[in-house]
Amino acid sequence: MTWASVVCYIVDSASGGRYEKMMTEFLNPKGGEPKGLMKSLSEAVLNKKENYIHFASLLYSAIGDFGYWALIFYFRSNDIGGLMLPLMVHSFWMGHFFIMGVNDLHYVAHTQISNNQKNHMFKYEILNNICMYIIEPMHGFLPLFWLDHHVKIHHKESNGPDDIQGVTFFERNFYNYICFVADIPLQWYVRGPLHHIRNGDKATAFHMVIAWCASLSVGISLTMWDVTTGVLLFWIPHLTRSLVFNSSNEYVQHALVDGRDGRPHDPANNSFLLLKAVPRFNYPRGIRSLPDNFEERWHAVHHAFPHKGMVGQAELAPKVKCNLVFDTDYISFKQAVMLRDTKKLAQWWCPGYDFGNDKYKVSQYAEADKKLDMKGREKLLESFFYPAYDLDDMGEWIYAPSFPFNMMELGPMQKHV
Repeated sequence: MTWASVVCYIVDSASGGRYEKMMTEFLNPKGGEPKGLMKSLSEAVLNKKENYIHFASLLYSAIGDFGYWALIFYFRSNDIGGLMLPLMVHSFWMGHFFIMGVNDLHYVAHTQISNNQKNHMFKYEILNNICMYIIEPMHGFLPLFWLDHHVKIHHKESNGPDDIQGVTFFERNFYNYICFVADIPLQWYVRGPLHHIRNGDKATAFHMVIAWCASLSVGISLTMWDVTTGVLLFWIPHLTRSLVFNSSNEYVQHALVDGRDGRPHDPANNSFLLLKAVPRFNYPRGIRSLPDNFEERWHAVHHAFPHKGMVGQAELAPKVKCNLVFDTDYISFKQAVMLRDTKKLAQWWCPGYDFGNDKYKVSQYAEADKKLDMKGREKLLESFFYPAYDLDDMGEWIYAPSFPFNMMELGPMQKHV
Protein backbone atom coordinates (compact mmCIF):
# COMPACT_ATOMS: atom_id res chain seq x y z
CA MET A 1 0.00 0.00 0.00
CA THR A 2 1.17 3.51 -0.75
CA TRP A 3 1.33 6.20 1.92
CA ALA A 4 -1.76 7.80 0.38
CA SER A 5 -3.62 4.49 0.57
CA VAL A 6 -2.69 4.08 4.24
CA VAL A 7 -3.88 7.58 5.17
CA CYS A 8 -7.16 7.20 3.26
CA TYR A 9 -7.74 3.76 4.79
CA ILE A 10 -7.33 5.20 8.28
CA VAL A 11 -9.65 8.13 7.51
CA ASP A 12 -12.30 5.86 5.98
CA SER A 13 -12.10 3.36 8.85
CA ALA A 14 -12.34 6.12 11.43
CA SER A 15 -15.45 7.49 9.69
CA GLY A 16 -17.12 4.09 9.52
CA GLY A 17 -16.92 4.05 5.71
CA ARG A 18 -18.66 7.41 5.36
CA TYR A 19 -15.56 9.02 3.79
CA GLU A 20 -15.51 6.75 0.75
CA LYS A 21 -19.28 6.93 0.37
CA MET A 22 -19.13 10.74 0.44
CA MET A 23 -16.28 10.83 -2.09
CA THR A 24 -18.12 8.44 -4.40
CA GLU A 25 -21.18 10.66 -4.35
CA PHE A 26 -18.95 13.67 -5.03
CA LEU A 27 -16.68 12.33 -7.78
CA ASN A 28 -18.94 9.89 -9.59
CA PRO A 29 -22.58 10.10 -8.48
CA LYS A 30 -25.04 7.51 -9.71
CA GLY A 31 -26.30 8.46 -13.15
CA GLY A 32 -23.78 11.29 -13.31
CA GLU A 33 -26.27 13.60 -11.55
CA PRO A 34 -24.93 15.39 -8.45
CA LYS A 35 -27.17 16.50 -5.63
CA GLY A 36 -27.49 19.50 -3.36
CA LEU A 37 -24.67 22.05 -3.39
CA MET A 38 -22.66 20.31 -6.12
CA LYS A 39 -25.70 20.22 -8.38
CA SER A 40 -26.22 23.98 -7.97
CA LEU A 41 -22.51 24.72 -8.36
CA SER A 42 -22.07 22.57 -11.48
CA GLU A 43 -25.15 24.09 -13.13
CA ALA A 44 -23.74 27.55 -12.43
CA VAL A 45 -20.31 26.96 -14.00
CA LEU A 46 -20.61 24.16 -16.59
CA ASN A 47 -21.83 24.57 -20.15
CA LYS A 48 -22.90 20.91 -20.32
CA LYS A 49 -24.06 18.86 -17.36
CA GLU A 50 -22.47 15.72 -18.84
CA ASN A 51 -19.08 17.21 -17.89
CA TYR A 52 -19.82 17.04 -14.15
CA ILE A 53 -17.31 14.25 -13.52
CA HIS A 54 -14.57 16.40 -15.08
CA PHE A 55 -15.60 19.37 -12.96
CA ALA A 56 -15.64 17.34 -9.74
CA SER A 57 -12.23 15.81 -10.43
CA LEU A 58 -10.73 19.20 -11.33
CA LEU A 59 -12.21 20.86 -8.25
CA TYR A 60 -10.87 18.14 -5.98
CA SER A 61 -7.47 18.23 -7.69
CA ALA A 62 -7.27 22.02 -7.37
CA ILE A 63 -8.07 21.83 -3.65
CA GLY A 64 -5.34 19.24 -3.22
CA ASP A 65 -2.82 21.17 -5.32
CA PHE A 66 -3.26 24.50 -3.54
CA GLY A 67 -3.31 22.77 -0.16
CA TYR A 68 -0.10 20.90 -1.01
CA TRP A 69 1.72 24.04 -2.13
CA ALA A 70 0.54 25.94 0.96
CA LEU A 71 1.75 23.20 3.33
CA ILE A 72 5.16 22.87 1.66
CA PHE A 73 5.68 26.63 1.73
CA TYR A 74 4.58 26.79 5.37
CA PHE A 75 6.77 23.88 6.49
CA ARG A 76 9.87 25.07 4.63
CA SER A 77 9.60 28.76 5.46
CA ASN A 78 9.14 27.97 9.17
CA ASP A 79 11.51 25.00 9.24
CA ILE A 80 8.81 22.66 10.51
CA GLY A 81 9.26 18.91 10.25
CA GLY A 82 12.72 19.03 8.73
CA LEU A 83 12.79 17.02 5.52
CA MET A 84 10.55 14.16 6.65
CA LEU A 85 7.24 16.01 7.05
CA PRO A 86 7.40 17.73 3.62
CA LEU A 87 8.30 14.36 2.08
CA MET A 88 5.30 12.71 3.74
CA VAL A 89 2.98 15.43 2.41
CA HIS A 90 4.59 15.13 -1.03
CA SER A 91 4.17 11.35 -1.02
CA PHE A 92 0.50 11.66 -0.14
CA TRP A 93 -0.09 14.27 -2.86
CA MET A 94 1.68 12.17 -5.50
CA GLY A 95 -0.32 9.07 -4.57
CA HIS A 96 -3.69 10.78 -4.26
CA PHE A 97 -4.02 14.09 -6.13
CA PHE A 98 -1.28 13.77 -8.76
CA ILE A 99 -3.00 10.80 -10.38
CA MET A 100 -6.29 12.70 -10.61
CA GLY A 101 -7.42 15.43 -12.97
CA VAL A 102 -5.05 14.54 -15.80
CA ASN A 103 -7.60 13.53 -18.42
CA ASP A 104 -9.97 16.15 -17.09
CA LEU A 105 -7.42 18.85 -17.95
CA HIS A 106 -7.07 17.03 -21.26
CA TYR A 107 -10.79 17.43 -22.01
CA VAL A 108 -10.78 21.09 -20.99
CA ALA A 109 -8.30 21.59 -23.84
CA HIS A 110 -10.41 19.60 -26.30
CA THR A 111 -13.44 21.76 -25.59
CA GLN A 112 -11.34 24.94 -25.61
CA ILE A 113 -10.36 24.44 -29.26
CA SER A 114 -13.87 25.49 -30.29
CA ASN A 115 -14.48 29.13 -31.24
CA ASN A 116 -17.93 28.88 -29.65
CA GLN A 117 -17.67 29.65 -25.94
CA LYS A 118 -20.75 27.53 -25.26
CA ASN A 119 -18.75 24.47 -26.27
CA HIS A 120 -16.02 25.15 -23.70
CA MET A 121 -15.91 23.22 -20.44
CA PHE A 122 -16.83 26.18 -18.24
CA LYS A 123 -19.16 29.11 -18.83
CA TYR A 124 -16.57 31.50 -17.46
CA GLU A 125 -13.25 31.76 -19.31
CA ILE A 126 -11.41 32.54 -16.11
CA LEU A 127 -12.11 28.95 -14.98
CA ASN A 128 -10.89 27.49 -18.26
CA ASN A 129 -7.76 29.64 -17.99
CA ILE A 130 -7.13 28.61 -14.38
CA CYS A 131 -7.10 24.99 -15.56
CA MET A 132 -4.67 25.66 -18.41
CA TYR A 133 -2.37 28.29 -16.88
CA ILE A 134 -2.31 27.24 -13.22
CA ILE A 135 -3.54 23.68 -12.59
CA GLU A 136 -1.64 22.19 -15.54
CA PRO A 137 1.79 23.43 -14.35
CA MET A 138 0.95 22.54 -10.73
CA HIS A 139 0.40 19.00 -12.04
CA GLY A 140 3.79 18.93 -13.75
CA PHE A 141 2.79 19.96 -17.28
CA LEU A 142 3.79 23.10 -19.10
CA PRO A 143 1.04 25.73 -19.16
CA LEU A 144 -1.25 25.07 -22.13
CA PHE A 145 0.41 21.72 -22.79
CA TRP A 146 -2.85 19.97 -23.52
CA LEU A 147 -4.18 22.66 -25.87
CA ASP A 148 -1.13 23.90 -27.78
CA HIS A 149 0.83 20.67 -27.83
CA HIS A 150 -1.49 17.70 -27.51
CA VAL A 151 -4.71 18.89 -29.16
CA LYS A 152 -3.30 21.21 -31.84
CA ILE A 153 -0.48 18.85 -32.85
CA HIS A 154 -1.00 15.23 -31.80
CA HIS A 155 -4.74 15.08 -32.45
CA LYS A 156 -4.57 17.16 -35.60
CA GLU A 157 -1.80 15.03 -37.13
CA SER A 158 -3.13 11.71 -35.72
CA ASN A 159 0.18 9.83 -35.64
CA GLY A 160 0.81 10.78 -39.25
CA PRO A 161 4.05 12.00 -40.85
CA ASP A 162 3.82 15.43 -39.18
CA ASP A 163 2.95 14.26 -35.67
CA ILE A 164 5.95 15.11 -33.49
CA GLN A 165 4.70 12.63 -30.87
CA GLY A 166 4.04 9.92 -33.41
CA VAL A 167 5.71 6.54 -33.04
CA THR A 168 4.61 5.05 -36.36
CA PHE A 169 7.88 5.55 -38.26
CA PHE A 170 10.15 3.44 -36.03
CA GLU A 171 10.00 -0.08 -34.66
CA ARG A 172 8.56 -0.15 -31.17
CA ASN A 173 11.16 -1.86 -28.99
CA PHE A 174 12.82 -1.00 -25.68
CA TYR A 175 15.90 0.64 -27.18
CA ASN A 176 13.81 2.89 -29.40
CA TYR A 177 11.54 3.68 -26.45
CA ILE A 178 14.55 5.04 -24.54
CA CYS A 179 15.37 7.20 -27.57
CA PHE A 180 11.74 8.36 -27.64
CA VAL A 181 11.96 9.31 -23.94
CA ALA A 182 15.11 11.31 -24.71
CA ASP A 183 13.15 13.22 -27.34
CA ILE A 184 10.32 14.27 -24.99
CA PRO A 185 12.07 17.43 -23.69
CA LEU A 186 12.79 18.41 -27.30
CA GLN A 187 9.13 17.82 -28.16
CA TRP A 188 7.90 19.94 -25.28
CA TYR A 189 10.36 22.82 -25.62
CA VAL A 190 11.57 22.85 -29.24
CA ARG A 191 9.60 20.74 -31.71
CA GLY A 192 6.22 22.03 -30.53
CA PRO A 193 6.87 25.73 -31.25
CA LEU A 194 8.73 24.86 -34.48
CA HIS A 195 5.75 22.80 -35.67
CA HIS A 196 3.43 25.79 -35.30
CA ILE A 197 5.93 28.11 -37.01
CA ARG A 198 6.20 25.75 -40.00
CA ASN A 199 2.39 25.72 -40.20
CA GLY A 200 2.18 29.51 -40.11
CA ASP A 201 0.78 29.76 -36.58
CA LYS A 202 3.45 32.00 -35.07
CA ALA A 203 1.07 33.25 -32.37
CA THR A 204 0.69 29.75 -30.87
CA ALA A 205 4.45 29.16 -31.16
CA PHE A 206 5.13 32.41 -29.32
CA HIS A 207 2.50 31.46 -26.75
CA MET A 208 4.22 28.13 -26.13
CA VAL A 209 7.66 29.69 -25.68
CA ILE A 210 6.36 32.31 -23.25
CA ALA A 211 4.50 29.57 -21.34
CA TRP A 212 7.49 27.32 -20.88
CA CYS A 213 9.79 30.25 -20.07
CA ALA A 214 7.37 31.33 -17.33
CA SER A 215 7.05 27.78 -16.04
CA LEU A 216 10.79 27.17 -15.89
CA SER A 217 11.29 30.58 -14.26
CA VAL A 218 8.95 29.52 -11.46
CA GLY A 219 10.80 26.24 -11.03
CA ILE A 220 14.22 27.89 -10.98
CA SER A 221 13.02 30.61 -8.59
CA LEU A 222 11.57 28.04 -6.18
CA THR A 223 14.82 26.07 -6.28
CA MET A 224 16.93 29.18 -5.64
CA TRP A 225 14.73 30.04 -2.65
CA ASP A 226 14.83 26.51 -1.25
CA VAL A 227 16.10 23.42 -3.05
CA THR A 228 13.69 21.06 -1.30
CA THR A 229 10.71 23.25 -2.19
CA GLY A 230 11.79 23.47 -5.83
CA VAL A 231 12.34 19.72 -6.09
CA LEU A 232 9.05 18.76 -4.44
CA LEU A 233 6.77 21.37 -6.03
CA PHE A 234 8.27 21.61 -9.51
CA TRP A 235 11.03 19.28 -10.62
CA ILE A 236 9.64 15.91 -9.49
CA PRO A 237 6.13 16.56 -10.91
CA HIS A 238 7.55 18.05 -14.11
CA LEU A 239 10.05 15.28 -14.81
CA THR A 240 7.49 12.61 -13.92
CA ARG A 241 4.91 14.06 -16.31
CA SER A 242 7.33 14.44 -19.20
CA LEU A 243 9.76 11.54 -18.96
CA VAL A 244 7.38 8.96 -17.45
CA PHE A 245 3.72 9.84 -17.98
CA ASN A 246 3.76 11.53 -21.40
CA SER A 247 6.46 9.35 -22.95
CA SER A 248 5.02 6.00 -21.83
CA ASN A 249 1.41 6.84 -22.68
CA GLU A 250 2.08 8.30 -26.12
CA TYR A 251 4.26 5.30 -26.91
CA VAL A 252 1.85 2.62 -25.62
CA GLN A 253 -1.37 4.20 -26.89
CA HIS A 254 -0.13 4.02 -30.49
CA ALA A 255 2.51 1.28 -30.40
CA LEU A 256 0.35 -1.21 -32.31
CA VAL A 257 -0.31 -0.02 -35.86
CA ASP A 258 -2.21 -2.05 -38.42
CA GLY A 259 -0.98 -0.49 -41.65
CA ARG A 260 -2.12 -3.23 -44.01
CA ASP A 261 -4.66 -1.01 -45.79
CA GLY A 262 -2.19 1.85 -46.25
CA ARG A 263 -3.95 4.11 -43.71
CA PRO A 264 -1.78 3.99 -40.57
CA HIS A 265 -3.00 7.48 -39.63
CA ASP A 266 -6.57 6.23 -39.12
CA PRO A 267 -7.45 5.96 -35.38
CA ALA A 268 -9.04 2.59 -36.12
CA ASN A 269 -5.60 1.37 -37.22
CA ASN A 270 -3.29 2.97 -34.65
CA SER A 271 -5.30 3.05 -31.41
CA PHE A 272 -7.02 0.43 -29.29
CA LEU A 273 -10.20 -0.49 -27.48
CA LEU A 274 -9.86 -2.29 -24.14
CA LEU A 275 -12.83 -4.26 -22.82
CA LYS A 276 -11.85 -4.15 -19.14
CA ALA A 277 -11.43 -1.21 -16.77
CA VAL A 278 -8.35 -0.89 -14.57
CA PRO A 279 -9.07 -2.57 -11.20
CA ARG A 280 -9.74 0.08 -8.59
CA PHE A 281 -8.74 -1.83 -5.45
CA ASN A 282 -5.13 -0.58 -5.67
CA TYR A 283 -6.22 3.06 -5.56
CA PRO A 284 -6.60 4.99 -2.27
CA ARG A 285 -10.06 4.92 -0.74
CA GLY A 286 -12.06 7.92 -1.77
CA ILE A 287 -10.88 7.90 -5.37
CA ARG A 288 -11.67 4.28 -6.18
CA SER A 289 -14.94 5.54 -7.65
CA LEU A 290 -13.22 7.34 -10.55
CA PRO A 291 -15.24 6.96 -13.78
CA ASP A 292 -14.99 3.75 -15.78
CA ASN A 293 -13.02 5.38 -18.58
CA PHE A 294 -10.67 7.66 -16.62
CA GLU A 295 -7.66 5.79 -18.04
CA GLU A 296 -9.01 6.19 -21.61
CA ARG A 297 -9.39 2.52 -22.39
CA TRP A 298 -11.50 3.47 -25.45
CA HIS A 299 -8.57 5.30 -27.00
CA ALA A 300 -9.61 4.79 -30.62
CA VAL A 301 -12.94 6.42 -29.73
CA HIS A 302 -11.12 9.34 -28.16
CA HIS A 303 -9.18 10.02 -31.37
CA ALA A 304 -12.20 9.57 -33.59
CA PHE A 305 -14.44 11.73 -31.35
CA PRO A 306 -11.97 13.97 -29.46
CA HIS A 307 -14.63 16.37 -28.15
CA LYS A 308 -16.55 13.59 -26.41
CA GLY A 309 -15.78 13.43 -22.68
CA MET A 310 -15.05 10.26 -20.73
CA VAL A 311 -18.71 9.40 -20.22
CA GLY A 312 -20.43 7.70 -23.13
CA GLN A 313 -17.37 6.62 -25.13
CA ALA A 314 -18.34 2.95 -24.81
CA GLU A 315 -21.51 3.60 -26.82
CA LEU A 316 -19.42 5.12 -29.61
CA ALA A 317 -16.92 2.25 -29.79
CA PRO A 318 -18.75 0.29 -32.54
CA LYS A 319 -18.65 3.33 -34.82
CA VAL A 320 -14.84 3.40 -34.92
CA LYS A 321 -14.52 0.03 -36.73
CA CYS A 322 -11.34 -0.74 -34.79
CA ASN A 323 -9.82 -4.21 -35.10
CA LEU A 324 -7.34 -3.65 -32.25
CA VAL A 325 -9.71 -4.75 -29.47
CA PHE A 326 -8.21 -6.46 -26.43
CA ASP A 327 -9.95 -8.19 -23.54
CA THR A 328 -7.79 -6.67 -20.82
CA ASP A 329 -7.24 -3.47 -18.85
CA TYR A 330 -4.87 -0.59 -19.56
CA ILE A 331 -2.24 -1.44 -16.93
CA SER A 332 -1.92 -5.03 -18.18
CA PHE A 333 -1.96 -3.86 -21.79
CA LYS A 334 0.71 -1.26 -21.09
CA GLN A 335 3.00 -3.80 -19.46
CA ALA A 336 2.60 -6.23 -22.36
CA VAL A 337 3.30 -3.54 -24.97
CA MET A 338 6.35 -2.22 -23.13
CA LEU A 339 7.72 -5.77 -22.86
CA ARG A 340 6.57 -6.54 -26.42
CA ASP A 341 4.84 -9.63 -25.04
CA THR A 342 2.97 -10.72 -28.17
CA LYS A 343 1.93 -13.98 -26.50
CA LYS A 344 -0.22 -12.16 -23.94
CA LEU A 345 -1.43 -9.66 -26.52
CA ALA A 346 -2.49 -12.53 -28.79
CA GLN A 347 -4.43 -14.15 -25.95
CA TRP A 348 -6.30 -10.90 -25.27
CA TRP A 349 -6.82 -9.87 -28.89
CA CYS A 350 -10.41 -10.02 -30.15
CA PRO A 351 -10.16 -9.50 -33.93
CA GLY A 352 -13.49 -8.75 -35.51
CA TYR A 353 -15.12 -8.01 -32.16
CA ASP A 354 -18.79 -7.35 -32.92
CA PHE A 355 -20.04 -5.69 -29.68
CA GLY A 356 -22.89 -8.18 -29.55
CA ASN A 357 -24.10 -7.42 -33.07
CA ASP A 358 -23.82 -10.41 -35.44
CA LYS A 359 -24.12 -8.15 -38.50
CA TYR A 360 -21.34 -5.83 -37.38
CA LYS A 361 -18.36 -5.58 -39.75
CA VAL A 362 -15.00 -4.17 -38.62
CA SER A 363 -12.44 -4.36 -41.43
CA GLN A 364 -11.65 -6.30 -44.54
CA TYR A 365 -9.03 -8.28 -42.58
CA ALA A 366 -11.11 -9.12 -39.50
CA GLU A 367 -12.61 -12.37 -40.77
CA ALA A 368 -9.19 -13.71 -41.74
CA ASP A 369 -7.67 -12.53 -38.46
CA LYS A 370 -10.32 -14.39 -36.47
CA LYS A 371 -9.28 -17.67 -38.10
CA LEU A 372 -5.63 -17.35 -37.07
CA ASP A 373 -4.29 -19.66 -34.38
CA MET A 374 -2.29 -18.23 -31.47
CA LYS A 375 1.02 -18.46 -33.32
CA GLY A 376 -0.50 -16.72 -36.31
CA ARG A 377 -1.88 -13.95 -34.11
CA GLU A 378 1.47 -13.51 -32.37
CA LYS A 379 3.24 -13.19 -35.71
CA LEU A 380 0.72 -10.66 -37.01
CA LEU A 381 0.82 -8.58 -33.81
CA GLU A 382 4.60 -8.65 -33.99
CA SER A 383 4.37 -6.98 -37.41
CA PHE A 384 2.18 -4.24 -35.91
CA PHE A 385 5.24 -3.07 -33.96
CA TYR A 386 7.08 -2.37 -37.23
CA PRO A 387 7.17 1.09 -38.83
CA ALA A 388 4.33 1.98 -41.18
CA TYR A 389 6.09 5.04 -42.64
CA ASP A 390 9.61 5.26 -43.98
CA LEU A 391 11.75 8.36 -43.50
CA ASP A 392 10.90 9.68 -46.97
CA ASP A 393 7.25 9.90 -45.88
CA MET A 394 8.03 11.88 -42.76
CA GLY A 395 7.95 15.64 -42.26
CA GLU A 396 11.12 17.69 -41.97
CA TRP A 397 10.65 17.97 -38.19
CA ILE A 398 12.56 14.72 -37.58
CA TYR A 399 15.71 16.44 -38.89
CA ALA A 400 15.27 19.59 -36.82
CA PRO A 401 17.12 18.31 -34.83
CA SER A 402 17.74 14.77 -36.07
CA PHE A 403 18.69 13.54 -32.58
CA PRO A 404 17.63 11.06 -31.23
CA PHE A 405 16.03 9.57 -34.35
CA ASN A 406 19.45 9.24 -36.01
CA MET A 407 20.31 6.75 -33.25
CA MET A 408 17.20 4.58 -33.60
CA GLU A 409 16.93 1.13 -35.10
CA LEU A 410 14.04 1.87 -37.47
CA GLY A 411 13.38 -1.80 -38.24
CA PRO A 412 11.66 -3.54 -41.19
CA MET A 413 8.68 -1.85 -42.82
CA GLN A 414 5.14 -3.16 -42.56
CA LYS A 415 3.73 -4.62 -45.77
CA HIS A 416 0.62 -3.22 -47.44
CA VAL A 417 -1.86 -5.91 -48.41
